[in-house]
Amino acid sequence: MSTTNSCDEHSRLLSHDESNLEEEYHQYNLSLPKGPILYSLWMGSFLGSIDSTIVANIMNRVAEEFEASDKKQWIVTSFLLTNTAFQPLYGKLSDLTGRKTALMVAHSFFLIGCLFTALSNSLTQFAVSRAICGMGAGGISALSSITVSDICTAKERGVYQGYANVVFGTGSLLGGPVGGFLMDTFGWKCIFAIQVPLIMTCMFLGYRNVNIKLTHIPPPGERLTWKNLKRIDIGGSLSLIGTIFGVLCLASTDLNKPMLAVLTVVSGVIFAMNELYWSEERIIPIHLLSGTFGITSLLTIFSSFIQFGDVFRNPVYLQLVQNISLTSTGGFLLFSSIAGATSSLTTGWILRHTKLPLAKCSYMLITIGVCLHFTSLSLGYTTISHLQPNQTSYADAVDTLNEAGNHYWFQAGQFRWRIFYVMAMFINSWGYASLLVSTLVSIVFTIPRNQQATITGCFYLWRSIGTVIGASTVLTIFETSVSSKVYKYLHSQGMDKEFDILIHDTSYLRSHFKGSQLAHLLELYKDSFLISYLPTLTASVIALVIAFRLFLSLERHPHDKDGQL
Repeated sequence: MSTTNSCDEHSRLLSHDESNLEEEYHQYNLSLPKGPILYSLWMGSFLGSIDSTIVANIMNRVAEEFEASDKKQWIVTSFLLTNTAFQPLYGKLSDLTGRKTALMVAHSFFLIGCLFTALSNSLTQFAVSRAICGMGAGGISALSSITVSDICTAKERGVYQGYANVVFGTGSLLGGPVGGFLMDTFGWKCIFAIQVPLIMTCMFLGYRNVNIKLTHIPPPGERLTWKNLKRIDIGGSLSLIGTIFGVLCLASTDLNKPMLAVLTVVSGVIFAMNELYWSEERIIPIHLLSGTFGITSLLTIFSSFIQFGDVFRNPVYLQLVQNISLTSTGGFLLFSSIAGATSSLTTGWILRHTKLPLAKCSYMLITIGVCLHFTSLSLGYTTISHLQPNQTSYADAVDTLNEAGNHYWFQAGQFRWRIFYVMAMFINSWGYASLLVSTLVSIVFTIPRNQQATITGCFYLWRSIGTVIGASTVLTIFETSVSSKVYKYLHSQGMDKEFDILIHDTSYLRSHFKGSQLAHLLELYKDSFLISYLPTLTASVIALVIAFRLFLSLERHPHDKDGQL
């Protein structure tokens, strides 16, 4: 009996000592000078954001250069695929090897990817290089948010996440116009080559400044051992890659559909079994997906689906149908980036100063963000459906009022349509940024501290899943629709050869076709863009239902013991 009591007492003392050490490390992390740490983190995030916006703006031109316009979606989805699959691994990796080591790994992949992209000589090489970039870029974003959680309190996190989104938004803001200028002046290879020395600088700053102490991280000598690293859920990540890759191939390639379907289902089943039964330390902690975190996870997926479907649709529409130059397209993207940065700051300020429980305030802002998505898509769809396609060579300056355009609400040469178009982009980005900041803050008061890195990695997984499926779905639906419509029209005109050229090089559209033929083809392209709105509009309606359910459930259970952190 005395032996049992002695063991219990020893266990209590150990637990007490661990608790004291955890609190000591927590206070140490809070006392660290935030400036140098945040600078090293946010510089990497800045490069990642400017890189993604540049690619959204230049992908049509790059695909034309490689004579592979019908495969332009792979420029985007190759990056997003690896970004999605590897992001949650970084949360676990940082818990096993430390924040600094995980950050160095992420930067290394991003650096190698940018270097290989600059050296690419085909669309396949370009896509593979972008996939390597994605393996690192996702980790940089996730680790930035994870590390901010280590050095900030719950209420401070909303503010600093707002600052982080301003940095990210500034990169996005500059990516469009800077990328367009560099593309027009030096070519796309220069855009990726100049990122290499900048990433090396990020690595140096991160190595010097990110010195976080955490009780659950093994001693330095044990961190890189196989015994420690095998705890990473490699099986879950590989089966997740297989599942997402299969879905993308089914949607956007002409490969063997039955075989792809079987492989996709098998990968999905293996992933589910691995996460439910086989893996000891899962890539996705299933037990935490019940309740409000599960609902916010769904909303993050839908919101990212909507946002990035729009992000990658807008430049292609402006350049193809309205004949807007690369540099001017970047000007349109500026407003979207400004909205994201401003919304992040505003949301962070509200969460910092609210007198409501943090849970209630966060879920209110999440619901408002989803409502803004639906409003934005409705406005964008209406504007495009009543906007005349531009048949001139200089859409930026030439007035195109003519008799054929009298039945449109907006003529291409007028300024008025640009106001509505920019408003739609602005509202969409505002809602998305507000939802992200609110969701990240909600993690702090719903998840235990020792699991927050893993769950933050999962948050970025949900965001990436929504991003990759949204971008690929919208672009694939557009490409499929436009191929069908344009083929039927050109085949009826006896122009099958012209169709083969046009489908691989969209610059052929304005260089070869004139008059009524060009007008008819532009209408077909416009109709295909409108069809690509259907999945995002559907997603916004579903998200509205889920968001209101989340908010109403909080109204029924208003007490949140952690809501006043």
